[in-house]
Amino acid sequence: MDISSVPLFISKFLPDGYMPYCLTLFFTSFVQEDFAVLTGGVFVINKELPLLFAFLSLYLGIIISDIGIYGLGVAARSIPWTQKYLLNSNVQYAKKKIEKGLIPSVSLCRLCPGLLFPTFVACGWLGIPFLHFTLITVVAAAVYAVTLLFLITTIGAPIVHQIGTAGWVILLGVSISVIIFKSTRASKMRLKSTNSKCDQSSETLSLSGMPSYSWKNNKVALSEKIPPILFYAPVVIQWLILGIRYRSLTLPTISNPHVEAGGLWGESKSDLLNQISDEYQTYVAKFITVSRKSSESNDFKTALSKLKDASIPFPLVAKPDIGWQGYGVRLIDNEDELREYIASYPLKKTIILQKYIPHSGEAGVFYIRIPGEEHGCVTSLTLRYYPHVTGDGVSTVKELIHKDERTRHKLHFFRGNDDRHAGITPEILESVPKEGEKIRLAFIGSLRVGGTYRDGSNFITSALTERFDKIAKSMPPFYFGRFDIRFESIDKLQKGEGFSIIEINGAGSEAIHIWDIDKSLPVVYKELFKYQSLLFKISALNRKNGFKKMGIANFVKYSMHYNSLVHNYPRSE
Repeated sequence: MDISSVPLFISKFLPDGYMPYCLTLFFTSFVQEDFAVLTGGVFVINKELPLLFAFLSLYLGIIISDIGIYGLGVAARSIPWTQKYLLNSNVQYAKKKIEKGLIPSVSLCRLCPGLLFPTFVACGWLGIPFLHFTLITVVAAAVYAVTLLFLITTIGAPIVHQIGTAGWVILLGVSISVIIFKSTRASKMRLKSTNSKCDQSSETLSLSGMPSYSWKNNKVALSEKIPPILFYAPVVIQWLILGIRYRSLTLPTISNPHVEAGGLWGESKSDLLNQISDEYQTYVAKFITVSRKSSESNDFKTALSKLKDASIPFPLVAKPDIGWQGYGVRLIDNEDELREYIASYPLKKTIILQKYIPHSGEAGVFYIRIPGEEHGCVTSLTLRYYPHVTGDGVSTVKELIHKDERTRHKLHFFRGNDDRHAGITPEILESVPKEGEKIRLAFIGSLRVGGTYRDGSNFITSALTERFDKIAKSMPPFYFGRFDIRFESIDKLQKGEGFSIIEINGAGSEAIHIWDIDKSLPVVYKELFKYQSLLFKISALNRKNGFKKMGIANFVKYSMHYNSLVHNYPRSE
């Protein structure tokens, strides 16, 4: 007997006039069970349908609906294209619950908003025996229908009889409120279960050598949501106040006297790396530079020759000598990619080609030394985690990106909709990663493209501080800035070993621990103000020691040149 013949079969046993009401309850239960039971209660209270017939119509509709949903799960096992629409993260969530206990999962899901459909689909998908499933749902549905119908009729009937039409309004209002509440809760639970899989409320990201990072709160911090022009407005105001106090708005251009503009921006990254003495060059990732000239072919040949002399193999990292926030940074796998990168690079500008350090560990180490003091210190250690999604075996990479708050916030980068970032290929976006498989969404771990920063100050040790103090002191006076590193393991890093410096940033760099997603906005500004005050203090001491600051006109000209460069680099990835 198919479902369409059920109403005709039932009609043989129904008294005249009951058929329309029974069919209404039967089919309404397919759409919304709560509303169907409410409707059944109304029919009973109005004496349009006996309680027994109302119950049987509802019960039969509920059971057949449950079996139909179970059947969808069975179909998903053998019809691949249906999996895309059925086996979402809600089903994965339900699957875990079922594996912990079938009977409580199937019995209680009807009371929990948003769980019935995915739970029953999961039962069919997992291959739960049909008879076993049917027996549980038959009992659970009977309890649910009887209880709810009894409550509506016993509570609603006296109200209606006592106050008439107003009673109906109250009854309908309360019932509809319950339905809306459950629907709203269902949406929230779907979002929560989705995020639990993809923004990882239960996931721990474990990268070789890196401290494990719980994705419990992989959110977008308020500080990241504020447009930069508004976010930095208080910092600019403090800069003006400090400028008045120290009698110079460009005083920080001598914070690091032997770096262009103190490293506020526009400094040569290769020059900074070369300032480290030969004794400590073993801690620098090996690199060569290529100056772009008029001939692409000659520049390419020059690059290959220098790479060979320096014993730097492919893959390697190509990046601008004057850079910021990962703009223009790419992983180059072969000669063809290198030729393409060089061809797209601005003329008369310098490229850094650096040995690729395969360690997963990446961090920013902020260093400060007060002029006149013998030793400096590491004031901040920030662990940088690359943007990624974790497969559930069902969703495409594009769907996983949408489900995660943090990756969704940077979606335009991953889809290649930004002029300065290459994004992910359509093939990868439409692929379905295996359950637990991590897909890296960008080579660079910059906050700009969704990288996650975690405050690692608790990993700072005296050995780590001593190592970076020696490295910084081996340079011409370097007082304020950040060393970006890749490291083999957090244990070795704490001993001051097992790391490679990939970049040094001067006075314009931030102690990036402020971008930890758990930092409140007041704490972020407190740290920014503290570091900016130290920057002016150090610069003022350097002025006393005879160093000359950059004039405002030259500083503006320098800044404009730097900004124009950033917009002309090849797309990062």
